[in-house]
Amino acid sequence: MPVRNFYILLFSILVYGLCSRFTLRDRILVESLHRIENDALTAPTAKQLYEGAMNGMTEVLYGQHDEYSAFIPDADEKQYNDEMENRFDGIGVVYEQEPGSTASGSVNIIYPVLGSPAARAGIRSGDKVVQVNGTEIKDLALADVSKLFAGTLGGKVSLTVVPFGKTEPQEFSIPRVPVQRESVEGDRIDADGKRVFFLETLPDIAYIRLTSFTPYSALEMENALRQIAEKKETRGLILDLRGNPGGYVSECIQIANLFLGTTKNGKEKGVENNVIVSTRYRSGKTRETYYIESAEPLCKLPLAVLIDGGSASASEILSAALQDHKRAVLAGSRTFGKGCMQKIIPLPVRSGTLSLTDVSYYRPSGQNIHRTADSAAWGVQPDVQGLPELSEEQQFATEQIRNRRSNTISEFAPQVLDNYIKRISDDMERFLSETHKQKPNISGGTDSPFVLQGQSPYFDPVLDKAAEIFNESGEK
Repeated sequence: MPVRNFYILLFSILVYGLCSRFTLRDRILVESLHRIENDALTAPTAKQLYEGAMNGMTEVLYGQHDEYSAFIPDADEKQYNDEMENRFDGIGVVYEQEPGSTASGSVNIIYPVLGSPAARAGIRSGDKVVQVNGTEIKDLALADVSKLFAGTLGGKVSLTVVPFGKTEPQEFSIPRVPVQRESVEGDRIDADGKRVFFLETLPDIAYIRLTSFTPYSALEMENALRQIAEKKETRGLILDLRGNPGGYVSECIQIANLFLGTTKNGKEKGVENNVIVSTRYRSGKTRETYYIESAEPLCKLPLAVLIDGGSASASEILSAALQDHKRAVLAGSRTFGKGCMQKIIPLPVRSGTLSLTDVSYYRPSGQNIHRTADSAAWGVQPDVQGLPELSEEQQFATEQIRNRRSNTISEFAPQVLDNYIKRISDDMERFLSETHKQKPNISGGTDSPFVLQGQSPYFDPVLDKAAEIFNESGEK
């Protein structure tokens, strides 16, 4: 057979194979797309029709109790990846609108990100920004202020700032760069700009707050644990997973291995030894099982883990593994119940990404973590019972205080937190108004006034209870 004829035949076979994969349903869908594109009274673009079809298909999954599968347009991929990896482009400040105002008045710096250009320039928690790039912001909404901060990487943002506790403004010129936020935080930051992983009020108890699982979380956790190990006579470690939405499961597995060591006792009381988590398809078939890798964990301290309804996905995998292997005591409230994993599927010719839920997580005990309509045994339940049920206001207050405390240099922390606590009712009123679309009554009238629960300086009843888990001998 001539070579030319051979290639023609091969090409024909390939085309036939490709075409044969299309069903009648596929052809109808394509025909409908072209009909709408060419004949509809309005004139949607091919891109709009394509993205609408992709969103429509994932919405069908949402209707079948899969809230996590999604189509990510190409234009949104960077933002999606940045959120997953806990990074953003900017000068490195977390800020808020001045409480009690629909316009900004000024922008209050909640904290500069550790190691960011803003932190290096001398921006501190509690500072007030009054001008951005020469524009006064007193009459601007917060969204408009954010636009002033935006710009190209490498460019600079000019700020006029009134430092916390002072009246005279200072000028700053700060470059925009890619900013990587740390996911491992401690109790506070010392005067040298280093995180302190011990409670100020109980310096023999270590404290780590893990905010998400980024590509750097395991390394950050290992560094924190090594720093903790340098201090002798530590009674225990509190690992705070409250509000942690999850992230990279690979990082979760590495972190679990920092706390868990292998055993040789086989199955005990329904828990499969050396298993951290397994994933299963809808058929029930196991896709993959992740195991404890080393005989000796890096951290052997008695461990208390804090969880709540905002602890989801990878944070549920970690807390479930630590609980099932009796490595930790869990305190707080039931976790969210997102026990499923999304496969990230890049679509051809930069046409977006499909994030598709395809497996569920099963803890070492064999229980499905994922919340379903036909199961009451989802998520992770705490071991410590009898804790006061925190109101929405108290949860908000605790999170805001912890965010500030974990990221404020010790020298300024008492004044910054005291100033915030004095105005927390105003801040909370705005938060609840935005959340519930109505003005709440939290300061009197027919409703009870809001009073912070817990002991100063944390105002965190769950943290107070977790500290009680460790007795003088260091036992759990």
